[in-house]
Amino acid sequence: MRAKLVSVVLSVLFSLPTLAQKANTDSIKAEMNKIELTNPAMKQTIDKYKKGVVKGDAESMNLLGVECVSGKNVKANLSMGLNLLDASAKMDNVDAQFNLGNYFYIFWLNKPENDGYFSQGAKWLKKAVKAGDTRAITMLARFYNDYGKYKKETSYVDGSIKLLESYPKIDEVNNKDDNVLNAQAWLGTICLGKWRMDNDTVALRDAKKWYRLLLKSDLQFPNYSQYIDSLHAVLCMGVPMRIDPMPSAEEIEKSKNGGGMGGFPGMGGGFGGFGGGFPGGGMPGGAPGGAPGGAQQGPRPAQATFPGGTFQMQQFIRSNTNYPENLKNQKINGEATVSFTIDTDGSIINPTVTRNAEVFIMDKEALRTIMIMPDWIPAEQDGVPVQAQHTANVSFGSGGGMGGFGGGFGF
Repeated sequence: MRAKLVSVVLSVLFSLPTLAQKANTDSIKAEMNKIELTNPAMKQTIDKYKKGVVKGDAESMNLLGVECVSGKNVKANLSMGLNLLDASAKMDNVDAQFNLGNYFYIFWLNKPENDGYFSQGAKWLKKAVKAGDTRAITMLARFYNDYGKYKKETSYVDGSIKLLESYPKIDEVNNKDDNVLNAQAWLGTICLGKWRMDNDTVALRDAKKWYRLLLKSDLQFPNYSQYIDSLHAVLCMGVPMRIDPMPSAEEIEKSKNGGGMGGFPGMGGGFGGFGGGFPGGGMPGGAPGGAPGGAQQGPRPAQATFPGGTFQMQQFIRSNTNYPENLKNQKINGEATVSFTIDTDGSIINPTVTRNAEVFIMDKEALRTIMIMPDWIPAEQDGVPVQAQHTANVSFGSGGGMGGFGGGFGF
């Protein structure tokens, strides 16, 4: 019903002259008198907008146009609102161009078979992008993506990705600008959608890259918690997805010689035990991986290595775990254990919380911390890369205790 109404109104709209074409002030005043106020508290503001429209002020046209379309403070009048926005947009008002593009996007979502809505919306959003409006970059990218999925044309999806990749500071970790974070989130989502459309593994790797970058932000749970789930889904696809360059041979050797004992006591947002302790095999005397009576058991397990070695992994977990302020203020402590696999290319796959903390938020945060780790140096057996299992204990508050020995000892 709504789509039908929009279609009828727009057909009337395009048959009317725009306000920019009206010949005299009296005619414009008569049009303004048709706008009915519904919120008396806004009378002074609405009257100011009307006077600005009569004087030909583009910003007044934009603001009053939004009021007419939304029906928030005046009686909804879609044709009047769109005429006002159209006149303002043609006077190069960027906000009006963005608003028109946004409204046509909504119209198209209600009636996607109408290509006219798409062409009108894309036209105005492209003008806003050209004028430097970063909001329009994200909006147009979403429009292209949805249109491409509807038409089953990947060229539009590719265009949406290219647009978002042009967003200022898109390649940086951002803790303050929600617009950048939103653009990174959309890039991850669109790339993941492209992989689902045509099994493009490059798109899947890109989804991992953008989600991981987004989740490096220190914004706290529940902000972007849905993208924790999205990245988890990506890493459980079973597709090797290394996105970090492999360290040099010298760095690899240094990392492998830097393995040490696991886990300082957990502090605020710190860490407990971790996978990848000693690079050696089983311990004698009944320790994990050791045979009863002190006899050493079998060949040592394959060992993947965190870039820079074990101490660097400890530091990474310590500095990248966000201890939620509400839990910290209530002195609620906890620890979650995450198990994961280092694939043959060094990427983390199949991360799973195998021991829950007292609070669900801690489990989510522990999972996020492990998933944003850089790619590892893969394990090898007889010179051939193999998968290796690891675990990490992520602690919140005091009392994390000594860490486990993770993948270093067989268990």
